[in-house]
Amino acid sequence: MPGITIEFTEEELAELRAEAKEQGMAIKRLAHGILTESVVRRRQKQRFIEGATKKALEYKAEFEQAFPEGER
Repeated sequence: MPGITIEFTEEELAELRAEAKEQGMAIKRLAHGILTESVVRRRQKQRFIEGATKKALEYKAEFEQAFPEGER
C-alpha cells in the first residue's frame, strides 16, 4: 500500500501518541483517520459553498428587483 512520510515536532508526536493510547489504537490508524476525515470535511464544505453560491446567483436578479438598493 502506498504511504507518505510526515514530520512532527516532539511535542506534536507526543500528543498523537497520547491520543492514540487514549483511543486504544495504533498511531498510524489514528493519523490516517484524522487526515482522511479532514479531507472529506474540507471537500464537503467546498461543494456546499459552490452549490450555495450557484443557488444565490440564480436568485440574485429576482432579489435585486424585489429589494432595490436603497431598501436592503
